[in-house]
Amino acid sequence: MDRWNGIDEFVAVAANGSFSAAAQQLNTSVAQISRRVKLLEQRLNVQLLTRTTRKLALTQEGEVFLSHAKHLQHGLDDATAALRQRDRQPTGKLKITAPVMYGESYVMPAIVEFMRLYPKVEVEIHLTNHQVDLLDKGFDLAIRLGPLQDSSLRAKKLTVRETMVCGAQSYLDHYGQPHTLSELAKHQCLIGNSSEWRFLEEGNSRFVKVSGALRCNSGWGLLAAAKQGLGLVQLPHYYVQEALASGELTEVLTAFRPEQEGVWALYPPRQFVATSLRLMLDHLSEYFSQFSPSYR
Repeated sequence: MDRWNGIDEFVAVAANGSFSAAAQQLNTSVAQISRRVKLLEQRLNVQLLTRTTRKLALTQEGEVFLSHAKHLQHGLDDATAALRQRDRQPTGKLKITAPVMYGESYVMPAIVEFMRLYPKVEVEIHLTNHQVDLLDKGFDLAIRLGPLQDSSLRAKKLTVRETMVCGAQSYLDHYGQPHTLSELAKHQCLIGNSSEWRFLEEGNSRFVKVSGALRCNSGWGLLAAAKQGLGLVQLPHYYVQEALASGELTEVLTAFRPEQEGVWALYPPRQFVATSLRLMLDHLSEYFSQFSPSYR
């Protein structure tokens, strides 16, 4: 195992940016971390890190070795997980990331149900609207919404989301109901992160620039404003489905509703998928199927 000595310490230092943070992560001393990394550099006959009183950085050789070292760690994790396959009851820890609103409303309830079924599995979940690097940050699974970027990650489609334009009846009575995309220019539109709304016209995707007096980066905030008759709003179905069912909101421009987008589970492309992760993927797929839109 001498060939392995120092690899975990080096990866921890590179990930945390300091010897002290790496020592805290690995529950050891700074002196032990420094000694192991130094011995690793001597064994490889290259300098992996540059150290000054103010800054620590990877050398070019360090960047190359870090990429391979992470794959070595993942390989060892896979080998360990393979041995655990002998246990019927899955064990271990899953680190998951998901968008904030979708995570709170859908992912967390699904995970709670999963943990009741498999009490020996530990789950750590980070809710953020920023797309984190799974391999770099050590995540086992990410829930992503909409089109996927080119990636080496594996993807499993869990369900779909539908986007629609809605307004309160009080707003529609006052301003009228739009029937064409060009009519949106005459309406108050409640704007989120983008002032362009996506539609499907004659089989082609089309983006329409909208304007309005209110801009908010919260879907729930925009929904509340729409219910009060402040304007039209374009949101995914899981925001508006209850308001549509109760009559608080009415969908408009149904003929131009954009194509459905996927809700995805992404996970690292490892040769061996741990039992806990495989069961989680199956569970999420079954759980989310009940929330698929049924408006078409």
